[in-house]
Amino acid sequence: MENAINAKPGLNVNIVLTVDNEREISDVKSAIIYDIVGADIILSQVNPPVRRELKGKDITVTYLIGSGNTVKRFGFNGKIADIITDYSLSSSNLVPAILIKKTSGSKQYDLRMHYRVKPRLGDHSIALYVGTEKVNLIDISIGGARFCHKKDHHIEPGKIMKATLHVDGITFYPDIRTLSVWLPPETGKLPELEYAMVQFLNMDNKCSHALNGKIMEIQRTPLSKT
Repeated sequence: MENAINAKPGLNVNIVLTVDNEREISDVKSAIIYDIVGADIILSQVNPPVRRELKGKDITVTYLIGSGNTVKRFGFNGKIADIITDYSLSSSNLVPAILIKKTSGSKQYDLRMHYRVKPRLGDHSIALYVGTEKVNLIDISIGGARFCHKKDHHIEPGKIMKATLHVDGITFYPDIRTLSVWLPPETGKLPELEYAMVQFLNMDNKCSHALNGKIMEIQRTPLSKT
C-alpha cells in the first residue's frame, strides 16, 4: 500500500500554503513534482511564485491517486527548504522550482473543508440558490461558497439564510451564514452586482458526500488534460 500512496515525479499536486479554518479559506497552489531524492522533493514553481521569505514555512502537499473508478486524496507535511531559480530540468532547460523537505509520511488526506473549485462555464450539474435567487458561483467547497448576484437582493453580513443546492440532479437545503459582502473592485464594472462569501451550515452526510464527489470531479478535469 505504501507504494500506491507515495508521490512520484511527474505527478500533479496541490500545495496548501495557508489555511483559515474559521472562515474556510485557504491558499492552495497547483504544481508538478520534478524529482524526489529521499526526503527532498523538487516541485515546479507556482503562479504567483512562492516568495523566498516563505523559506522555512510548514506546508502540506496533496495529490490524487486513482484505481478504477475510485479516486482518493493523499498528502504529507513538509517544509519549504529553498527557492531555486535555475533547477536543471534537462541539460538545456533551467526552470524555477521549490525544494520541499518532507517531514511526515503519506496518508489519506482531507482537503474538502477548504479546497475550493470553480465550476466550469456552462456546467448545469451544480447550482446554488439563496432564497429564490439563483446566484453565479465563483467557487465552492464543502465549507462554503463565493458568488455574485444582483445587488438589489442585498445580503447582510452575518445573516443566516436558507439555501438550495443542486448537485447532479439531487436537491439539498443547507442553511448558509454570510461571512462577507463586497462590491466590484472597479467603479463602473458590473455595478448591478454584489459579491458574497458564505459558509454552509447543518450539511448532512448525503449532501456532503454529493458535493465532495462533484468537487473532486471538477478538480480532476484539468488534470486529465495535462
